[in-house]
Amino acid sequence: MSEGGPDARPPDDLRPAWLSDAVDQAADLVFLTDDRDRFVYVNRRAIDLLGTPPTKLVGEPVVAVVAPEAHARILDALQAARLGDPSDTQVVECAFVAKHAPEPVPLEITLRCVTVRRHRRGCVAVARSVVAREDSLSQLLASERVAAIGDLANQAADRINNPLAVLVTHAGVIERAAREGKPAGPESLEQMRNAITRIADVTEELSTIADTSIQKLLLGRPIADIGAAPNHGELSPS
Repeated sequence: MSEGGPDARPPDDLRPAWLSDAVDQAADLVFLTDDRDRFVYVNRRAIDLLGTPPTKLVGEPVVAVVAPEAHARILDALQAARLGDPSDTQVVECAFVAKHAPEPVPLEITLRCVTVRRHRRGCVAVARSVVAREDSLSQLLASERVAAIGDLANQAADRINNPLAVLVTHAGVIERAAREGKPAGPESLEQMRNAITRIADVTEELSTIADTSIQKLLLGRPIADIGAAPNHGELSPS
């Protein structure tokens, strides 16, 4: 059995017939360029993203679909990918001209050199919409903020429940003493005063948060800091 070297070609069963269809169904624009920076392959995402079928792009220079002000940027990135270290990746933002869009579509493009049997043949590129990327980041941030607010609410509930239990317990003690015609014990009154102070501290912090931009607060301070509170000494209900 022969050993496979760096130039060994994979067997046919590792290059399935549906590979091209799979790339065509990718969410991002995928294309290959030759050593003259021309398209040699473009997946079907070009139809949705650029309003141009792949067959219209193959053989055309990449700059044919790039806004003029971005020509130098994309050509520099392609050259850096082709001539640089094959393991290096170039990332560049360029505006592509889409037929269905009134303005050029900003894309983030990741480029890497393609080598075949140690010979550089061109570049492989994956391009995604910058707007879609920003929308995804905004949704992620919004989800994280909602989770942070939920965490804050849980922390507030935990910090209120303990002194509330103290109040309920000692109110019961005082109520039983009153039924028996006895004066309220000073210890119960002190425990209740401490519990009320601790609850007041929490509500004051929540009022401060409500009066502040929640977005600025959550982005500017760790949630652990927001939930931190002075230690009044935890008192378990007796």
